[in-house]
Amino acid sequence: MGDHIREPARKTPIRWRADVIVAGGGPAGFAAALAARRQGADVLLLERHGHLGGLATGGLVVELPSFEADGRPIIGGIGRELRDALIQRGHAAMKGDTGHCFFDPEAMKWLCARLLREAGVRVVHHVWVAGTVTDGGRVTGLLAETKQGRVAAAGDMVIDATGDGDVIASTGCEFDQAHALIGLPWRIAGIDANRAGPALAATLSSFREERAPERGWLAAMPVTTADGSLWCTNGLDVADGLDPEALSELELRGRELAFALVERLRREVPGCGSAYVSDVAPQIGVRHTRRLVGRSRVTDGDARVHDKRYPDAIGRAGGFYQVRSLTDVPYGALVPARGDGLLVAGRCVSADLWALETLRLIHACWVTGQAAGTAAAMCAESGAVPATLPYPDLRARLQAEGVAFAEG
Repeated sequence: MGDHIREPARKTPIRWRADVIVAGGGPAGFAAALAARRQGADVLLLERHGHLGGLATGGLVVELPSFEADGRPIIGGIGRELRDALIQRGHAAMKGDTGHCFFDPEAMKWLCARLLREAGVRVVHHVWVAGTVTDGGRVTGLLAETKQGRVAAAGDMVIDATGDGDVIASTGCEFDQAHALIGLPWRIAGIDANRAGPALAATLSSFREERAPERGWLAAMPVTTADGSLWCTNGLDVADGLDPEALSELELRGRELAFALVERLRREVPGCGSAYVSDVAPQIGVRHTRRLVGRSRVTDGDARVHDKRYPDAIGRAGGFYQVRSLTDVPYGALVPARGDGLLVAGRCVSADLWALETLRLIHACWVTGQAAGTAAAMCAESGAVPATLPYPDLRARLQAEGVAFAEG
């Protein structure tokens, strides 16, 4: 047989048609789909998992950074709308006076789905984007694998919100790729915090010192949402986030740690005799893999400049750390250097690695997603291509939808 097999040519049926096709239903894909639909486009969202929210929900990344910096808002639009709705409904709660908040991932899955359905977005789960359709250098659709076989979706515009840049790789767009720490968060319930007292913190500290991965870290903290669970997040090892064997090994390693901690708590901490692992993230925490080489790039140097401004800003982003707490996000980072009909949102936008530490965060993904969805709808409506879309028109539409921009 040799090292390769030859697949026969085949005809693939077009199952769906839309003005805008969004690949991936994480924070960026959700915001892109909702934004495009609110601009009047017919929108199709394709998602491989049975839920929306990506690593925010399926990856149990249940903490949001602050939406303010320097005393002014940095996150508005769809991201703020979603966060505030979760708080108002009792599904999210602020983390002291930090400006951060914890949220219930199941509630976020539900609310994202509800908002898209009410808006009229067609959402199809359990499909895996497997390739692109092009015509004269323009992306005109996607190929997807399903349990019923391969099908196609045809559209005027495509948005890659897969996180791993699956669409840009398939299309032949230039990209960079790097390995990073990968984690597998979990949550522990059944803890009587009043009885546990200081012993809980002491045991968690001891467990971290003894079991922290050689090239990673472990953290555990009580959440402020109504379930009162213990959230355990981590970085288990540096690995290739596209390698199925590496991901499989880290899944197993993460589960072992989760149950080792539960058994330790049961043995040593008062009020933890009934502790149990309530859930382990069904999506492993890949922080970055492929990154677009776009028409512009957020560089590491720019990311270290507080309050960085870009002339084609589509919103702002902020991180957990003061050194990179506030930056504009340029529209050019969402636009491939070559190839029409395609925009990128989320953690595969055009950025250096340090810069991506801000741009890959949940609230920043809402920002790039909303911008990509708005721009895609405008292109589908006018026949323009992303590279020549009039920036003042895009900014005006984003401002009308409440997106936060720099002042002065």
